Amino acid sequence: MNDLEFGSCLYKLYHSTVKLEAETVGGNKNCADLTVNELNLIEAIRRLSRGSEGPTISAIANEMEITRPSTTVAINKLAAKDIVTKNECEKDGRSVRVKLTAKGEKAYSAHHSFQNSLAKDIRANFTEEEYKTITASLAKLTKFLGDKVNELEA
Repeated sequence: MNDLEFGSCLYKLYHSTVKLEAETVGGNKNCADLTVNELNLIEAIRRLSRGSEGPTISAIANEMEITRPSTTVAINKLAAKDIVTKNECEKDGRSVRVKLTAKGEKAYSAHHSFQNSLAKDIRANFTEEEYKTITASLAKLTKFLGDKVNELEA
């Protein structure tokens, strides 16, 4: 595979995964009006939640590596869809805490289920040795691309 084919493969991998999730999870009544980006945002909110306290918009922005204003817009869209609630932080009235609603938790479950199912299906197509190699390679590629993004932002 030459460099151009490799770049094309990365592009197709990303878009095929997004399309597959949109088609699969989009059929779920709890996710019908959600984009894949919104599902990833829901996942980040869930991952960052601690007990009964949801994450701040700043924490979500940092986790997603997007700007705070973009995160605020996305959170407002999720609030309008009854996926999240926004509450002022008790300790700092300037901060807003974001929590998943029951509908948001169901959307998270559908997203999480899709990811687990896809991972199992992919793993079934590789030997154990191939799977170890591909996961190590993906981790290295993810770090490389993350470092490149960080260089651009510096």
